[in-house]
Amino acid sequence: MKKTILLLTLLSFGCSPLLNVSTQGLSYDGTDVFYNGELCAKFSAMELAYDNKKIVREATFIIVNPKYNDKALPILKLVTSKNPKIEVEVQLNND
Repeated sequence: MKKTILLLTLLSFGCSPLLNVSTQGLSYDGTDVFYNGELCAKFSAMELAYDNKKIVREATFIIVNPKYNDKALPILKLVTSKNPKIEVEVQLNND
């Protein structure tokens, strides 16, 4: 039984869609996200949500320039690694 639980735990980590996403060049100051020292995503809001029968906190970040839209997944990975108890949403910039 313990081997089955360990295997399922390893598989769940191995199947993460963010596993191979690189956060290189990104930094996070607790509110905003920077790429190579330039602001790329601004903290917008902290929300409460009801998800999967639980109340969760959700942080929303807004990409400041469309040239950083490709950094959305790395931003998700970086911020969730720093704040694992918070769900993270990144809004793309379509200007």
